[in-house]
Amino acid sequence: MKRNLFTSLLALAACAALTAHAGAQTRRARGAGATGPASVQAAAQAVPLPASDAVVTVELRRLLNEAVPRAVGGDAAREAQFRADIEQFKSRTGIDARAFETLAVGARLQQLGSGAMKLDHVVAVARGTFDPAAVVAAGRAAAAGSYSAQQHAGKTVHVFGVNDRIRLFGLVNLRVRELAVAALDANTLAVGEPEAVRAAVDAQAGRGRVDAALASPARGPNDLVAFAGNVPPAAFAGIDVGLPEVNKSIEAIRGFRGTLGMTAAGFQMTTVLRSASAADATRLGNTVEALRAVVPGLVSMGGSRARLVQSAVESLKITTQGTEVQLRADLPEDYVASLLRNL
Repeated sequence: MKRNLFTSLLALAACAALTAHAGAQTRRARGAGATGPASVQAAAQAVPLPASDAVVTVELRRLLNEAVPRAVGGDAAREAQFRADIEQFKSRTGIDARAFETLAVGARLQQLGSGAMKLDHVVAVARGTFDPAAVVAAGRAAAAGSYSAQQHAGKTVHVFGVNDRIRLFGLVNLRVRELAVAALDANTLAVGEPEAVRAAVDAQAGRGRVDAALASPARGPNDLVAFAGNVPPAAFAGIDVGLPEVNKSIEAIRGFRGTLGMTAAGFQMTTVLRSASAADATRLGNTVEALRAVVPGLVSMGGSRARLVQSAVESLKITTQGTEVQLRADLPEDYVASLLRNL
């Protein structure tokens, strides 16, 4: 299979991702703890996402107001660009990301005829305040006539022609042919691919909801981003990165979860990779440890960006337990600011 799947999965796990634009701008992570079945089910019922293979949940307002300013480290130009992306999304869709408290993004994995895998059926469900009429008006204006209103299960799904790249909620850069929007209720908006938005309408009515464990991965009270996903056995079958042990370790990954967070000293990211067996987890943990030992030597002479990578790798803590490998990185605030300046 193509290497880009591994990149895509971890990018969603990190849309996942939402830190690709803002940096590691989030709250403290506690990744691997467990919550009771009742609380997990209740939280999942509160998120009307359709069935998905990977899910990211975000405390959106806190992310934008608290974490982003701190992550950019006083870089006025970078913060201005970040705000400009939010304004551009608002002008094209009528949706102001700053008016929403929470955001949940779901996606499915689709296997192509070539055997490669891609993320598909992407939908974002946001909760906050919005003006449905303004959303429709802005979307129609930006679509330049390519617009339709479709009825599905008692809801109106507005579909706008985009055929361009768009930064969803000012955060995630996606290539979009058609963008659909539907008000699930007075405070909940679904945005994404038309088929996925129709599935979100069904999920709001209790049909075809996402698995409870994916919608509610374990998280601490200060976490701003949490993510979880299942990896089908075919996803990494035949992957070849040139190292047999690494190939075996990747092929055995069956799922992931984690959190992104902000601590008193800076930022923290925790990712838990679930393997097919305890033996596979041990191999994966050993592989990561070996790579951790090698990377600093490879990048030590590579300039400022390489030294930033080296610092992140050296901060990585690796723990293997049962079928899982936990990776945790603690990044000082000045490190994150330097990382963003060098991107």
